[in-house]
Amino acid sequence: MSALRAGRALAERMMVDHVIIRRITGERTDRITGKVTPLTEAVYAGKCKLQSYEGYEQSRDTAGVQYTVQRLSIHLPVGAYRINVGDVAEIVTSTIDPLLVGRQLRLVSEAPFKTFATAYRVFVDYIAD
Repeated sequence: MSALRAGRALAERMMVDHVIIRRITGERTDRITGKVTPLTEAVYAGKCKLQSYEGYEQSRDTAGVQYTVQRLSIHLPVGAYRINVGDVAEIVTSTIDPLLVGRQLRLVSEAPFKTFATAYRVFVDYIAD
């Protein structure tokens, strides 16, 4: 067990960014404009690490255009919070890359839970501005 604790401590030392993860709890409609705005609550605020992989082209039937999708995952401390698909993470500080600040990511999988996990590695989709 001491090896697991050491692995988790090392994984958390690599989590140099900070994130707020919000869960959609409902919606509000503006009576004048009709604009629907989601209501959210913060379910986690703390450290994380954003990890990306190679880009790949993916075909879509959206006006016959191919575009690049970036494969991403967010690493969170084990036991940080109960992950729900659809939660939205926003990077609030980044000590190494200031361009990450403000980026929003939609969690698309639950953490792949396992007994000897050193971190929760959760797949995410980048939410374009």
